[in-house]
Amino acid sequence: MSWLQGGPFLELSFIFHEPTIIENVISKLNNIDVKIEVHNSPEYIQQFYEGYPFDEDDPHSKMIHRIEINLTVHTTRQRRALLFVEKISSELLSFSMSFFGAKEDASEWKQPGIRDEEIDEFICLLISLYRTLNFSVGGLAIEEDMIGLFDVNEAWPNEKYNFANLTFKNKLHKFYAILINQSLNEKLPEGQCILDNSCMLYRNALN
Repeated sequence: MSWLQGGPFLELSFIFHEPTIIENVISKLNNIDVKIEVHNSPEYIQQFYEGYPFDEDDPHSKMIHRIEINLTVHTTRQRRALLFVEKISSELLSFSMSFFGAKEDASEWKQPGIRDEEIDEFICLLISLYRTLNFSVGGLAIEEDMIGLFDVNEAWPNEKYNFANLTFKNKLHKFYAILINQSLNEKLPEGQCILDNSCMLYRNALN
């Protein structure tokens, strides 16, 4: 059985400006308010740095650096999660923590769903992760992550994935919440954010 089954998935995603050492990020997960267990070995995680060619038959093919990590996250109801780590350009590294996101529980897979009143737990988790990890931008949505907010129609890795091309135009309504470092706060519409220390937090009132 795969670690996470079914769908849709609730995605808690965030982006770092390189250089970022994955092992340091994973180690700091122990410092947040919610207990997170990592089930993959350090040797497995090292495979991220080795990467693999996009086209094995092309000696000049771009290298893909991506890894999938199994987590257990101890929210009020314990949940399995998959953490996808992807290098999307020489400057940016994407993390996406995916949870089973249907509203109903999937007892056959021992996966709790996410009730409306439980969304606040994940927004608090997003904030706690920012305070510990200090990423550049993060968000919470069903079947939507931060990579989709770049105005780029290219497969990654690609140098067009940079913060100059980050936009929330026509996509803000898809997110339960978005948290963005103040250095990028001009990316969010005025009057829709709450100042929280070094970052801006946007909460979609429609969700």
